[in-house]
Amino acid sequence: MQNREERRLGEASRNLDAATRQAVQWFVKLRSPAVSSADRHAHAEWLEADARHRCLYDYVAKEWADLDGLSDWAGVEIGQLNLQAKPSAWRRAGGFWGVALATVAAVTIGVLPWLFSQPLPSDPPQVRYETAKAEQRQVVLQDGSRMHLNTASLVDVRFSAQVREVVLAEGEAVFDAKHDSARPFLVRTGGVAVRALGTRFAVRNLAQGDVEVTVLEGRVAVAPRRQAADATAMPVVKDELVAGAGGGAIILRPDQQLRIPPAGPVGAPKEVDAVNEVAWLQGNLVFEAAPLREVVGEISRYVPGRIRVAEDVPDHLVTGIIQIRNPDAMIELLSQVVPVTPVKESVGVTVLYVAP
Repeated sequence: MQNREERRLGEASRNLDAATRQAVQWFVKLRSPAVSSADRHAHAEWLEADARHRCLYDYVAKEWADLDGLSDWAGVEIGQLNLQAKPSAWRRAGGFWGVALATVAAVTIGVLPWLFSQPLPSDPPQVRYETAKAEQRQVVLQDGSRMHLNTASLVDVRFSAQVREVVLAEGEAVFDAKHDSARPFLVRTGGVAVRALGTRFAVRNLAQGDVEVTVLEGRVAVAPRRQAADATAMPVVKDELVAGAGGGAIILRPDQQLRIPPAGPVGAPKEVDAVNEVAWLQGNLVFEAAPLREVVGEISRYVPGRIRVAEDVPDHLVTGIIQIRNPDAMIELLSQVVPVTPVKESVGVTVLYVAP
């Protein structure tokens, strides 16, 4: 039979949504002496699965820490209760509550009933995701949308009841945006705003300050810099963004790409093979008659060091597919495609010279 503290916990937890209950359960579970490495791995996956998970877990941890001495007292009590718990009781219990049964009893007495009565954040704060050079990462956002970060990228994500907003501060990302007509999905970067409708598209910050938008599926509207502030208000009619609305939005469809310069007029969209443009998702770089120095610049994004082309090397045109999994193999393959010889001049620096 449940004791009074367990009944209080059950009654309070029923008033919370599933994600909040899970946050509290994880907090309790990770403070049990019986927690395993598998538990910690599962907890890390739970945090990555939804931006709100991390927000709620951090909230529970913060409120616990704010109780000062009470958390120290509870830690002692938790240890004593777990020492007294019988192994058979651990085996009989299932799920989060079973594994942390003794822990819950101690925490409930002084902390959780009070915590459940406090207002929890309805929307997550800004969440930052980052990749290092030569690193890639996939993130599942709060609404089920997916974000694929390329090398050396930095994004801030903030979802609210009115808008789903991603700020791409550096690098490149591909977005698989879930359709939600009530909450626009916006990507902002370099003063440009890109609004999606249940679509798949890529946004990249180029070295010279240009912003490049490529559509793989669906449609997007691109609001150039001076109109970007009004991107949320772009009208939608039967899932079609109104061209020219919101101060001159440019509509892009599959296999179209638009480059927006830091200043001056924006050119017309061009037709591209969008799959090739984001071949890095499959670990490849695809080039078709691309100048050597442009190719080297792309390869350099995926290697730890730096690659430089000697001044007397012609800007040969390169066509082919280069895998980005092995930095040394990438440089070696390039030297087979064009007449250059790679020389490691120092740690982290490779120079391409004219082949003898």
